[in-house]
Amino acid sequence: MTQPNATKGQRWAILLAGGEGERLRPLTERWLGYHRPKQYCTFVGSRSMLQHTLERAKRLVGLKRIVTVIDRRHRIFIHEPGLSEMPGVVIEQPTARDTAPGIFLPAAYVLAADPLATVLIFPSDHFVSSKDRFLLHVERAAQIAEGVNERLVLLGAAPDRPDTDYGWIEPGADVSGTPGSGMERAVKSFHEKPTESDAKRFLRDGYLWNTMIIAVKIKTLWALGYQFFPDMMRRFETLLPMLQAILKGTMGKEHEAIALARVYQDLESTNFSREILQRIPGQTVVLPMNDVDWNDWGRPARIVESLTLLGKHPAFPLNWLDKAAASPRNQQTLAYAATRSA
Repeated sequence: MTQPNATKGQRWAILLAGGEGERLRPLTERWLGYHRPKQYCTFVGSRSMLQHTLERAKRLVGLKRIVTVIDRRHRIFIHEPGLSEMPGVVIEQPTARDTAPGIFLPAAYVLAADPLATVLIFPSDHFVSSKDRFLLHVERAAQIAEGVNERLVLLGAAPDRPDTDYGWIEPGADVSGTPGSGMERAVKSFHEKPTESDAKRFLRDGYLWNTMIIAVKIKTLWALGYQFFPDMMRRFETLLPMLQAILKGTMGKEHEAIALARVYQDLESTNFSREILQRIPGQTVVLPMNDVDWNDWGRPARIVESLTLLGKHPAFPLNWLDKAAASPRNQQTLAYAATRSA
């Protein structure tokens, strides 16, 4: 880990690449002959989802201020062509402990390097189109986060169906200062993976999908962790002197793995969205992305849906969707894709 520069208060990107992509396991095992987490899959073209996310992050923060967190079992994928020279810092979690540790571990690296930073947090396995419009929204989210204290800014995707796999955001009043602009909104409530009847109501009432793409000052993020999970945060706090010493060159990076193993020993799993976001709607702002197609590609049918809209075909054979498409949810997804591409 090297110090990008001496300037403080910069924007940094945190890329969350430690997930296993279990919902796509049947597809990847049939397609590739082994399971490969979806962020390392190339579903179309020549770049993986992580490579696309890295490209977007580089346009926003540059090469050196990207911190990517992976599962240590994913090391083999990072050393493949195309990812062998990962920009910034790559952190290997000793073991997966859900999304809150997956966020606060790289946050410790940012805090050690730049305590005045604003961080942009990206899941590494999402599809967005168009990229340019998406980056404008992220830029706006960063500006909002830099201008307010003690608040997170979330990007909300415009839903097109009552999906029960996604988290939903109930937007509140316009807080942009420009009524009717459709820009930032207060947040009334969060709802994780609702029932079908609730999802239909959310769609009808103008709720947004929670993309988990976040802009926030690093000190605000750190304080929120302490507010709800002080024991977990004290563990991550112990990393800061070591990380600062590595930055200064007074300690070798070989100490890092030992320290991380100690921090993660018996660490409880904690979900950031369910156990933190849902408890702080009043400290959150949502920025709707009404002109961006967003999809988490968590199911094979969703991959086909997105690519159909672009006039493209996935790298895996479409007839492999037969069993997946038997479920009512995936039948709905594929039918919707067909109507939009007609």
